[in-house]
Amino acid sequence: MNPRIASMYSILCFAITRAKVQKKVGTLACFDRKYYFCTMKERINWIDWAKAFCMTVVVFCHLPQQEDTFYLQYLASVILSTFFFVSGYLKKRTLTTKESVKKYGYALLIPYLIYNAIYYPYWLAKFYIEHGSMTWTEAIKPITGTLLGQLNSSFSCELNGVTWFLIALFIMHVLTDKLNRSKHGKTIMLGLSIITMILYGANKYYHYAPYITYHGLIRNICFFFLGSLFQQWNYLKSLNFKKDLTIGTTALLLSLILFYWHINEDRFVLHIILYYVVNIISVYAFIYLSKALNGVKISIITLISIGTMLIFGLHRMMIGIIDFGIEKIFHQTNIMYDWYECLILALFIEIVLLPVITHRNKYAILFGKGSRKVPSTLA
Repeated sequence: MNPRIASMYSILCFAITRAKVQKKVGTLACFDRKYYFCTMKERINWIDWAKAFCMTVVVFCHLPQQEDTFYLQYLASVILSTFFFVSGYLKKRTLTTKESVKKYGYALLIPYLIYNAIYYPYWLAKFYIEHGSMTWTEAIKPITGTLLGQLNSSFSCELNGVTWFLIALFIMHVLTDKLNRSKHGKTIMLGLSIITMILYGANKYYHYAPYITYHGLIRNICFFFLGSLFQQWNYLKSLNFKKDLTIGTTALLLSLILFYWHINEDRFVLHIILYYVVNIISVYAFIYLSKALNGVKISIITLISIGTMLIFGLHRMMIGIIDFGIEKIFHQTNIMYDWYECLILALFIEIVLLPVITHRNKYAILFGKGSRKVPSTLA
């Protein structure tokens, strides 16, 4: 063989072999990437059911309606405990204090400021319509209140009050990360839970701190701790439709019966004790009923679950706009909805926000996510 042809043949063989190797490497890299995204796409369906249910009930309870009805008193008393339990249950990785403050500061505190900034023009318009005028002091009060965590005082007032939950979640996450890295963390969690239960009872009795963020924090931190511990102990992993349905239904009936006794505040200590007993049992009820629905996959439920923060941040403003529109169109004042109207409106508000949730990559900051692009199916 001609030496020049032989050398070209060798070079050609080497090039073909290298190309095949690179193709295999590229294929493996592509496979790894696809596998990673497939893994990330997997969601826990019953968690989505639980979050969607909690979010819908929160919107439902904030709609104007007769407040002394048994169902509204029950739902308003128990739904946040399940919400914070699920939030704690979804907490998996333990971070250092610095990492925790950085991560949850971006994921929770920045959205807190944004949702209040969005709410502020609505607040100004509403205040001006109701009072006919406004001073600079009055205009600054909600800004001060927002920076102080929705504080109502002589120099501040709450703006988008429901966003207190973002501050409370931030504190709970950072504190849980701190305690998880401590040798006696679980013991401290138990102690803090007992202390905050007592503080909640004292605050309800003496009204010493009419501060919505403080009230929500001491009321719900024990449920966040409980959810985090359930995750660490690998509880709620198994699924059994009949068992989950039975436990969920039984717990729901028991919580309703105990809540009926809890409403009576004549014996205040028993009233507070029953409050936490009812809430713990209701957490089991809603969690196990959600687990029973795990086999039912509905895209709108997943989207509501993904959009929890968005719905939380915007629903009070949307309720106010709807109420104002009805008042002007039908010339009604002091609007009160029936329960079925509240349910329809709650679902309507969530559905209106679905397009934003669907295109959440464009508005990642509203969901507490980074600015990096991620697959649209990821939460």
